[in-house]
Amino acid sequence: MNSSRIGKNNTTRRGFVKEVAAGAAGVAVASALHSAITPAYGSLISAAGSAQTAGPGELKYRKYFTSELRSEELEIGYGALKDMFMVFCDSDIIEGCHFFSAMLMGEAATKIAGHGPHKHRDPEMVVALGTDPDHPKELGAEFEIFMGPEMERHVVNKPSLIFIPANFIHCPFRVTKVTRPFIFIDTQYSPKSVETPFRNMVPADMRDKYIFIESDGSSQKNDPKKR
Repeated sequence: MNSSRIGKNNTTRRGFVKEVAAGAAGVAVASALHSAITPAYGSLISAAGSAQTAGPGELKYRKYFTSELRSEELEIGYGALKDMFMVFCDSDIIEGCHFFSAMLMGEAATKIAGHGPHKHRDPEMVVALGTDPDHPKELGAEFEIFMGPEMERHVVNKPSLIFIPANFIHCPFRVTKVTRPFIFIDTQYSPKSVETPFRNMVPADMRDKYIFIESDGSSQKNDPKKR
């Protein structure tokens, strides 16, 4: 079915969905769905009851939840920076997981120079989201990021996703303004972050101010010195 026309009144599919969701029909549909789902959900909980008797540290699949891992299972590599991240994970923390981090950035982020130029072995996605539920399309902040060897400057001041190809030089990255804390997500198409810094791309007097990270992607799980 395409989105052009449906029904006898030449209503668009989008309009139809909007009307159903907003009107009495929407209430009726929601009520019917609730009535159909609730008994099945109750049966599911009853069937799973025996499995739920185990303590939180004994559940079979707790290894897939960072909220259920113990400190020694979480604080590995970047995970040791637990006060920086809302959540963090890579393959050292959950086997098979790719690199993922989420931070809540407030005004304090404007006080640091930011992350210096670098590249990753694998593609990366950066996502910035606002935290105002009444204005979800507003970021409540502004940051700049430089892209490519030409250091092309981009200013981001609304919710955005930035795709960074493999081996693509990017940054410096710097938060310039925050009127409301925002969520900053960084994920890489790799079990571990592999990062090569380019200190010589910034003036000499700035090289000690930017954050530079050098990582070969090796596991830090069994090396207590790197925890």
